[in-house]
Amino acid sequence: MSTRSDALARVTAVGIHRIGEASLGIDWADGVTSEIPLRKIRLACRCAVCRDELTGAPLLKPETIPPDIRAYRIAPVGNYALTFDWSDSHSTGIFPWEMLRALADRSESESR
Repeated sequence: MSTRSDALARVTAVGIHRIGEASLGIDWADGVTSEIPLRKIRLACRCAVCRDELTGAPLLKPETIPPDIRAYRIAPVGNYALTFDWSDSHSTGIFPWEMLRALADRSESESR
């Protein structure tokens, strides 16, 4: 049975690091280390440029994001998210820890 503290530890990052040029590593408080491809993070952007603000429909076309997209800067947003300056000049997205953990879980299940 999971507790509230288990759920919180699951989405609390205790460290981030780059893995090569193409992935982000996140160490979680529950002891898991995740690797997320940067392109997958960029494609998940929910900012007003990438998603319709009223409907949530995607506006970003995946084919416009280069396979070798890079993050020039990765910075915390308070204690709840990260923001990125991307090599495609995009920099307005905010990526909450919960979203990043969900992306990590999907990446892991897709690689099996």
